[in-house]
Amino acid sequence: MLVIFAILLGADVMIKRWVEDELNQGEERKLPGGGLVLRKVYNRGFLLNLFDERPKAVRGMSVFAGAGVLAWDFLTFAKKRSYVKKLGMALVSAGAASNLFDRLAKGKVVDYIGFKTKTKFLGRITANLGDIYLVCGGVLVMAGEMFSVVLHRDKTKK
Repeated sequence: MLVIFAILLGADVMIKRWVEDELNQGEERKLPGGGLVLRKVYNRGFLLNLFDERPKAVRGMSVFAGAGVLAWDFLTFAKKRSYVKKLGMALVSAGAASNLFDRLAKGKVVDYIGFKTKTKFLGRITANLGDIYLVCGGVLVMAGEMFSVVLHRDKTKK
């Protein structure tokens, strides 16, 4: 899982660096298929710039959340099996590490994946791979937890 973590983290960091070097703020480049665009957006807060006017609080909460993810990693990876949860935590950890690094090093997170849609709300959202890792990883962790509960319940009935 460490290799998966490193590959995912590296991909997001490299794309963020490319976006910072190659795109101007406000510029959009359409991706094949037309539903997504690349654009450079700096997010000083959380999702949709929540708390962007309180950078110290955002930084503190980010460090606290990162420590929580690390603690959960230790608990998850100490267990035998639980492969779905471990994969989910590799994704969550890569997303958290990438965004935490940005926040601590630059005071802001670089977002670059935009949605081209007629819906004004969705059109305003810009994310990065780290955000996608967090969502997908969270889903996998929940699925793994539900799977282990079902397996455990079946074993106790016998």
